[in-house]
Amino acid sequence: MQIQMSDIIFKKFGLQNQQTIELSCSRNSVLVEIVSINESEPVIQCNHFILKELQLPTDHFSITLFKQSNQILEIGPVVGILTDINEKDNQVSLGSIEEFCEEISLYANEIGVFFYVFSLNTIYHHIGYIFLDGTWKKSIVPYPQSVHNRIHSRKREQSQTFIDFTNELQINNVPYFNDHFLNKWEVHEILKEQEHLHSYIPDTQLLTSKDVLFEMLEKYECVFVKPVHGSQGRNIFRIHKTDENNYILDYTTFSGDIETVHQSFASLFQSLYTRLKQHTFIVQQCISLLFYKEKPLDFRVLCQKQSSEKWQITSIIARVSTNDQFVSNLARGGEIQKVHKVLIENFDVKQIPHIKKLMNELALEVAAIIDGTDDGIFAELGIDLALDVNGKPTIIEVNTKPSKNQEQDQLATKIRPSAKAILQHCVFLSNLD
Repeated sequence: MQIQMSDIIFKKFGLQNQQTIELSCSRNSVLVEIVSINESEPVIQCNHFILKELQLPTDHFSITLFKQSNQILEIGPVVGILTDINEKDNQVSLGSIEEFCEEISLYANEIGVFFYVFSLNTIYHHIGYIFLDGTWKKSIVPYPQSVHNRIHSRKREQSQTFIDFTNELQINNVPYFNDHFLNKWEVHEILKEQEHLHSYIPDTQLLTSKDVLFEMLEKYECVFVKPVHGSQGRNIFRIHKTDENNYILDYTTFSGDIETVHQSFASLFQSLYTRLKQHTFIVQQCISLLFYKEKPLDFRVLCQKQSSEKWQITSIIARVSTNDQFVSNLARGGEIQKVHKVLIENFDVKQIPHIKKLMNELALEVAAIIDGTDDGIFAELGIDLALDVNGKPTIIEVNTKPSKNQEQDQLATKIRPSAKAILQHCVFLSNLD
């Protein structure tokens, strides 16, 4: 079998015309005779049979060539994103990360990485989806050499299918991140081990009995009750104990906050009980949030690893809640603002560099602690911080699969830095030279 390569490739790798060589891609390889062609661009041309042997699509695509020895040429790296894929009437939807995956694909094409998205249902059939001509197309694909886990469902991540697949990745020495969802209690326990962080962590207790809730309300008069596996601001309760020993209960719904007043703790707990028994919850002291235009706000710091194991900050945004919500999650109608814009409304301009520096340092330290303490590989974390009126940050939450709709001034024609960082770390983990 013959493949044709540009003269420029022959010169780069010191190849001989009509030399027989092993061409490999991930776990597949084929013996071929290489023939030189007069092309000014670095081009490889091969027939459909060779592509089939290498489990590569027949469409034109960009990929990098590596010389492993005088007898072996390897093409790659091969990077996959594991996610939930909906296909109906030949239309493919990747949900909330579709635009983000398109950007990764465009960047992959720029730097010669073979990139595709796949689901737990498709990978065992060697099927993935590649982005060609502005649409996702089903294609035969080689086994990934590194994987970014963007499964959206905690339940699916705990399924036997997911466990079997990730076990297979480990057996084949294929790195994957982010390893798994973290829950709020798990994060709190990890961070609490760091004594110097105690002043940045709100007092938090696992809600194991009504006595825990009672004691926290006696201590703080205002607490949040949050599900340990919650996301997007769902099922969060805020409880205020008034001077008259009444209890004001607010809780989040997609139509706004609902407020009820209870004249006794027994009445309050009875109202909560049916909801609390369905999940595991934490009780957390209320944090005094900074305001912007009379609306509470917090900050999302996106920390990522790129072409190394070093954590870096890719972006930081301010999230402002709507008038009828006490959480600022964008899924609940919150809005994004520039950090400097909200800080200048609350602080003297000379204070702002110090506040930003403290927020950045705290977020990077949290990312490094989580990464170094928890099992598995993490390379992207969304750290949610609050600021008080003095500019002191507090750690609210750590997200292992942060939303891809929370990056400011994103242009449709631009590949955002966080997309580049994801692919760069996947290439780093694939360990091809």
